[in-house]
Amino acid sequence: MSPSPHPPADPAREYLAHASDLLTQTVFASLIGGSAFVAFCLLRFRWPDVYAPRTRLLFAAPTRLGKTLLGWISMTLNTRDYDILYSSGLDSLLVLRLFKMLAALCTTAAVVGLLVVVPLKAVLDDSLPPQTSLYQRLSTAALGSEHPLVVHFACAYVFTALVYFYFARFAYQALALRWHYLARLRHTRPARSIMVTGIPAELATEAALKRHFELHTESCRLGAVEAVEIVPRIAKLGAVVRRREHFLRAIEETTSLVLGNPCTAVGYDREHLVSLLTTHHSPGPATGISDAHAEALQLLRLWSLPKFKTARGERRLAYVLDSLLPTLRNFHHADGVVREARRHWFSSYDGRAERSSSVGFVTFADAASAHLAAQSFTFAQPFQLRTELAPEPRDVYWDNAALPLSNRMMRGAVALATYALMLAYWLTMAFLLSTLVSIESLKGYFPHLPELAERNKWLRGLFQYTTPTFVLSLMNAAVPYILTWIAQASGIQSRSLIQKSVMQRYFGFLIANVLLIFTVSRTMLTDYEKWIENPALIPKLFATNLPKAAPFFMDYIILYGLGYYPLQLLQIGSIVPAMFRRMVCHTPRQFADALRPNSIDWAYILPQPMLVFVIAATYSSLAPLIFVLAAIYYVIAYLVTKYLVYYVYARQFETAGEFIIPVLKLLTGSMWHYYCLIIGLCALNGAISYVILLFPLLWVNWYLLSTVSSQFYEDARYLPLDLLSTPSSGNSSIRPIWQQQSQATIATDSGAATRPSHATSTDYLLPIRLSNFLSSDQSSSSSYMGRLWSSVKTRLFFVWTLVFSMIYIDPQTMPTIFQALDLFNDDPEQDTRAELTLGQDQRQAKSEPDEFTDFSQSPTSLLDGVLDEGLAVYEHPYLVSSLPQLWLPMPKQTLLHTD
Repeated sequence: MSPSPHPPADPAREYLAHASDLLTQTVFASLIGGSAFVAFCLLRFRWPDVYAPRTRLLFAAPTRLGKTLLGWISMTLNTRDYDILYSSGLDSLLVLRLFKMLAALCTTAAVVGLLVVVPLKAVLDDSLPPQTSLYQRLSTAALGSEHPLVVHFACAYVFTALVYFYFARFAYQALALRWHYLARLRHTRPARSIMVTGIPAELATEAALKRHFELHTESCRLGAVEAVEIVPRIAKLGAVVRRREHFLRAIEETTSLVLGNPCTAVGYDREHLVSLLTTHHSPGPATGISDAHAEALQLLRLWSLPKFKTARGERRLAYVLDSLLPTLRNFHHADGVVREARRHWFSSYDGRAERSSSVGFVTFADAASAHLAAQSFTFAQPFQLRTELAPEPRDVYWDNAALPLSNRMMRGAVALATYALMLAYWLTMAFLLSTLVSIESLKGYFPHLPELAERNKWLRGLFQYTTPTFVLSLMNAAVPYILTWIAQASGIQSRSLIQKSVMQRYFGFLIANVLLIFTVSRTMLTDYEKWIENPALIPKLFATNLPKAAPFFMDYIILYGLGYYPLQLLQIGSIVPAMFRRMVCHTPRQFADALRPNSIDWAYILPQPMLVFVIAATYSSLAPLIFVLAAIYYVIAYLVTKYLVYYVYARQFETAGEFIIPVLKLLTGSMWHYYCLIIGLCALNGAISYVILLFPLLWVNWYLLSTVSSQFYEDARYLPLDLLSTPSSGNSSIRPIWQQQSQATIATDSGAATRPSHATSTDYLLPIRLSNFLSSDQSSSSSYMGRLWSSVKTRLFFVWTLVFSMIYIDPQTMPTIFQALDLFNDDPEQDTRAELTLGQDQRQAKSEPDEFTDFSQSPTSLLDGVLDEGLAVYEHPYLVSSLPQLWLPMPKQTLLHTD
């Protein structure tokens, strides 16, 4: 929220007041976060299955936490990257490394800011009165001083160099990890499959589509096609499958109500009762029900709870069992329809195009063929037969999988319009609320509030910073859920792309809502007549008010770092509903669903840390102290997120870090906010020369976004062929041919000289014109200027090579983390073992049984009506996946341990 439009006359006093408010916000945030932290440390002993549910897993389970109060901190921090990769996957590992990189970047910038920028600003700032003390000068320089401009100008170049250095190094790390991760899984089915959309009518059969790709085997060097699956049109079958699950849960609810869970009756035989209830028999001529069902009802009466043994209880039991019979008939009818439809589909399928959609999956014999086909145009018609690497079967969003291109385009347009309306509505609400929670607005309801706030700094800090930040956080909390619904309705065909879409839009929403609108809302509302009459004043409005909002954003980072992340440990938003559900649970399936870990959703986790980087970058030179707060924020975020992804969250799918390069691209593009703020600040103060000299930073940022970032993104999507063709091993590094001959000797006029070969050249990172300019041949000139330019060029290349050697990490050299695995070999029979070891597939991960459930069946969270463990192939789950079976109450004091 922007400060008062009439600031105090003395800037030093103003920033000293900001320092006091900063302390107030720190105390409030520490009280919130400290209370949550202590509560978590105590409650995790009381409910270990709630706050560390992944320790119950029978596969890839993390190490159990110690019994000391703070022992979980050291165990979490000492967890190796190998364990994160093994248990939680590469996506989690790269997010944690992203937080470490941002913490290191902010720490470096904080050291430079506090030791260099702040003293320079304190010494060179001539806008302060001469009698200002050294402490006041330092406080003003650290908390948001706009003077002197020369320091902001120099800091822009220094901070830009730091950001691009850390980003480039991390991008190479992510690229190497992703490539070698995919190389170790190159024999698995997802690595050998492509997704085909826009299949034309003449190729809309599996046989025709297979012949089409096999025609390119010789000309394009594609391998043999192993399998083809075209997504069928089976919407009606899906409705029956979901109806079957509904009746199944009703039967389980009724039996648990009658028997109790666990069942304490003597002689209770769960398997026999299941066989009776699931047996298909024709009804008897006298009773109208089958003999098996009649026996099942008799056993239910025999094993019923004691409360049903009284006269009133018997009448209630008779009513319950009478209502069970229609449910049983409906279940068996739906079950029979599903089984018959499945049998008839495969027995009568003749490849007719009218039974197929325009989306399919093609699996090749090797991964190289899939990567080549995914990058090729295989059909001479636009928008038809488009190919891309296939997501995991668990990653496919089957509700949208069969949608044609025209339908998805129409849905996308409607979703975009809905997002625009939602954004406008939310920004308007934020605009109004930011003015209502201010002290001036509350004066009409509480006349003595301004006087009290003036006399009490704690009350002033509460209303000026804590309350607006809290209200803003509550408003933003509901946005990801709305964006997720919009993304699912837009026709996106994979869960990872849904999360990516939500993450990008939520990040843009936070920048617009928090960084822009919320900071200038009061000034816009006060002077709205001026900027409506003259919209050209709006840029000046932002340039004038954004620098003054530095204290608000420092308080924002403090609240989220010290208050919000410790609250995440408590998981109030998910634990409270889960605990409530457990109180009303009856069936083993309900208990299993309540105890299973929540799924990771990066669209909820990443946008806020990304926004903190944008805020810190925007105010890097105005308020260097903000980097200290940002560094603390990322350290806390690293600890909390590492604990959650390792001990709490489960993952539904794995993208092998595909989204991390787009995150870096978004962060690189967000540097424009910083550049525009500094350029606007210089323009308002009439420093036109600084404005001109800062424009190269905009050009460099544009070049990195348009060329380098796009190249990294394209490279990260696919696996290089030399990594595919070279056997990988846990004990060796890939040594390509160009690495064996690292230097190429070329002849010059002065004799033999060496220079890096083309394969190791870094020229592609330079802009084309600059690269051509530096490589222009000036050796023919014998003049003094020619020799001088040759010397300068040599030194420029030396400096660039030195800097790049600190950035560059050879992606073809195997990362050390994979050498610890040492479980992969080229035997296709071992693919499943390698896939499970790397955490790629945890379908068989089951939890330890307890008194109320044995976790014998997986949940139905990926697609309603079918078990998650069945989503292993690219056939539609409604046709091939495992169906949930009857899950009756547990026997008393009997725990069924599975292998």
